Amino acid sequence: MNDLKCYRNKLSRFSTRHTKVRPLIIIFLGSLLLIFGSCSSIKRNEKQLAQGNYDAVVNSISEKLKNNPNHKDKKQLIPLLEKAYKLAVKEDMRQLKSLQTEPNGVNSSNIYWIYKGLDQRQDIVRPLTQIMPINTEFKDYTVVLRKSKNTYARHLFDQAQGLLGMNTQEQAREAHKLLVQIKKLTPEFNGLEKTLALAHDRGTQHYGVKIKYEAGAVLPAPLLKELQWYRPGNLDEFWKAYHFGPWNGRIDQSVQLNINALSFGPDELVHETISREKSIEDGWEYATDRYGNTVLDSLGQPIKVPIIKILRATLMRSHQHKEAVMQAKIWTQNHELGTKAGPFPLNELLVFDNYYARFEGEREALLPEDLEMINNRPLPFPTDAQMTSDLGRQIKSTFTRWLKRLE
Repeated sequence: MNDLKCYRNKLSRFSTRHTKVRPLIIIFLGSLLLIFGSCSSIKRNEKQLAQGNYDAVVNSISEKLKNNPNHKDKKQLIPLLEKAYKLAVKEDMRQLKSLQTEPNGVNSSNIYWIYKGLDQRQDIVRPLTQIMPINTEFKDYTVVLRKSKNTYARHLFDQAQGLLGMNTQEQAREAHKLLVQIKKLTPEFNGLEKTLALAHDRGTQHYGVKIKYEAGAVLPAPLLKELQWYRPGNLDEFWKAYHFGPWNGRIDQSVQLNINALSFGPDELVHETISREKSIEDGWEYATDRYGNTVLDSLGQPIKVPIIKILRATLMRSHQHKEAVMQAKIWTQNHELGTKAGPFPLNELLVFDNYYARFEGEREALLPEDLEMINNRPLPFPTDAQMTSDLGRQIKSTFTRWLKRLE
């Protein structure tokens, strides 16, 4: 018993010492992680510097010092930042000297973006010089930036005008891309908006759309109303324009929808009588043989059999039906190529169907669809005018989808 008590006391002392040591170990490990993390950060920036990734070093160290101006490695990081900054500026100046030997703005894009980079790099480092001693030289690039931007924009504009002079749709679209770049650089560039509009117009495929009724002497008023107000606002795309009314501009391709036939079926009403039967279990009884004796199973127990009940009902079903058909053809003409295509058939069928019913007998004998019909009622047949209007909407929808597929 004494031995057991002694063992417990030793274990208790060990546990106490272990509890006191654990925080010290955690602190020690944490310190090691901070030291190694700091060293790895410096080594990583030194490696980037040796590889010529100067801006990566500038951005990384600047971010660290902005977030923590009293960073413990500040004395090591600042010289790295100064060196990376000076080497980056030196490399930019070397490239500028080489690029500026080319005439006619051939390298104007690269020259502008290098000056832009020089200015942005200064903006990254400059705030740090207000709170810590960083030895860097800053210059005012305002004038050269404006001049290089204008040279770049003028070079793009000249390219765009050259493409527009080719007077083709594809080249006009390429010119438009260049002009959009100019707008991002300098929105106030002289003549930009007018040239952008010209490039967009020349790059746009213009479709002239007409709808012609040839199904009778007089266009039905409901159809006339539908077609007169056919102005699908969601049809136009950036490089596609559809003109349904008078248009004084260029038409690249004409599309004509000819409605050739419009017919209506009679009001049909068909009645039919249907018998329904359904077998269900209605309790049970003991099985008997032909002599009326109860039949037993192998264990000597009476055998039970279900009682089958036949349910019967008579369904009087009525079906209302009417059809309307509109037949049309589409013709296209490419004015640039001088070619015609068609006819492409475009037919629409509109069907009115209504089922209703009543029954006699037992409701449980009916099918699910029968139960739906007995809740229905007869409806007025749609008039020819109503069906004409509905067909007009249908054919407009189908024609719109057809137009959107045009190239």
